[in-house]
Amino acid sequence: MKAPIVVIRILLLLIFITTFLQSQTITLRGSSAIELDLGFWNNVNAGQQFNGIGVKQEAKASGFVGGLTYCYWMRENMAITVAGSLLSSEASSTVNTNPITVRQNANALFSFLVGMRYFLPEPEPEDLVRPYVALGVGSYMGFEASNSLLVQSAHSESTFGGRAGIGLDAHLGKSVKLGVNAGYNAMSDFRSAVGARNNFNGFDLSVGIAFLFGGQR
Repeated sequence: MKAPIVVIRILLLLIFITTFLQSQTITLRGSSAIELDLGFWNNVNAGQQFNGIGVKQEAKASGFVGGLTYCYWMRENMAITVAGSLLSSEASSTVNTNPITVRQNANALFSFLVGMRYFLPEPEPEDLVRPYVALGVGSYMGFEASNSLLVQSAHSESTFGGRAGIGLDAHLGKSVKLGVNAGYNAMSDFRSAVGARNNFNGFDLSVGIAFLFGGQR
């Protein structure tokens, strides 16, 4: 299923859900939220390959996997965010029979971004569906570890980057909201490859649930 079709269906579903909610007013200024996001299109591969010299096993999850975001509404139409996400992970093992060697490798990419969400148009208290644009900057951190019968090695590195995106919140009440968020991650190259890549620029798409607290909602 193509990504744009799925995005449209999620947006229509969120809007449809809110039409059945009782009329209420929601004021978010001074409120906080903890948001759990899960990637919608993970390219997950797991397999085993046989060849003339051995066996290779691999499990891979690429694309946005999941993240946790803290939001604080400074104004009704603006929230600051602190977000940590797992963007990519991979694990593999190789066994060669001639000569006999065993090698294992694992790597992962994380991001830690500080940013803001700006809601357009400025929400009214009775608005249950609130679209926004988002921007964040911070660190992208790559980790890799490998070991064989005689050698073990580990490598970690961070690089600067940012993310720009759009999203939509659908409030199910004063304490719970659902959301969909799409964006593009851009970062500097890693000096040493993480897995087989020096750069992980690309799009992510996630759906999430958030629990709100504080303020005068």
